[in-house]
Amino acid sequence: MVNLPKPNPKKLKKTRFRNWHIEISRDVSFLQLLKCLTFQRLWNAGQVCVSFVISAISKKTIVWGVPPILTVEPTNICNLRCPLCVTGNGTMRRPLGHLDFPTFQHLIDELANKIIYIILYHQGEPYINKHFLEFVRYAKQQRLYVTTSTNAHYFDRKTAEETVNSRLDTIIVSIDGITQESYEEYRKGGSLEKVIRGLRILTEAKKEINSKTPYIYIQFIVMKHNEYELSELKKMAKELGADRLLLKTLQVKTVEEAQVWLPENQRFRRYHLSQNGFTIKHHGKGKCPQPWLNTVINWDGTVVPCCFDKNGYYTIGDINDPTIAGFSEIWCSEKYTEFRQTMLMDRQSINICRNCNQGIGLFI
Repeated sequence: MVNLPKPNPKKLKKTRFRNWHIEISRDVSFLQLLKCLTFQRLWNAGQVCVSFVISAISKKTIVWGVPPILTVEPTNICNLRCPLCVTGNGTMRRPLGHLDFPTFQHLIDELANKIIYIILYHQGEPYINKHFLEFVRYAKQQRLYVTTSTNAHYFDRKTAEETVNSRLDTIIVSIDGITQESYEEYRKGGSLEKVIRGLRILTEAKKEINSKTPYIYIQFIVMKHNEYELSELKKMAKELGADRLLLKTLQVKTVEEAQVWLPENQRFRRYHLSQNGFTIKHHGKGKCPQPWLNTVINWDGTVVPCCFDKNGYYTIGDINDPTIAGFSEIWCSEKYTEFRQTMLMDRQSINICRNCNQGIGLFI
């Protein structure tokens, strides 16, 4: 356990938050990304970007190439019960299950020469899928950049060593409290001690193998009950050997959730809150590049246009459908085109866009 003094809530007003997006060490993961670039991948990315710009200006959907970024869901099952997560709170409407290796292999084989970046998580805890590290190894064999996000409850010695040997580029570890009491307020069923022990095992495995990867990013969701811990959080992240500390704002759906969970500090609120309701700050403006630059493949092969579509309300197609040629056919399908066109003309008519404060800034 990290030996830290219990933070004092009274110090909250004295804390300076201006520089809290902290780089604990030089972010060399960007150099790791450069190693994955090829002429064909850059050409594809350029085509996609140009087609988005033309579409945004003309308000007529044009799509060239395939997305340079893929979000792939290993599983939508989790060991924790986080109250604002559709998996944790039981509001997941999609069937539960695990991505199988043949589906992942087929997807990568089709797109590996054009895509650059694999985000290997969506809903659920990736390490619950027994094939997770097989996915990582196969993607790395194709020289793709691979990142994942975990609650770090599964790092025994063997798993940590296999993670390092898989050549996973970056791993985001969720730690939303520096004491067990604070941590389990949101991470229901979780053990901060287990997370810290797992992180230490992972950093030891990196040292033993003399590997810089995976770069470890600690992610902290700022909430009302934990915002006073920020002054000690940087110390904790350094002590655990993290390469970077990420502070994340909380997404809520109801006034009740907002009143219970949103922090007092406005810097870390995604919303304006009043007694009668709440509105999102800097509501996603302009044309969002997400439907051009990225897509989400759920564990069962279904394709949705954005990670905000957690329950698959805007399912575009299924890469396991034997009647289609593959992902590329879904990417250029009439249904995907209709979604993009709606986003260009009337973004607020799309339900998953209404609680989003991202636009072009999401990718800058």
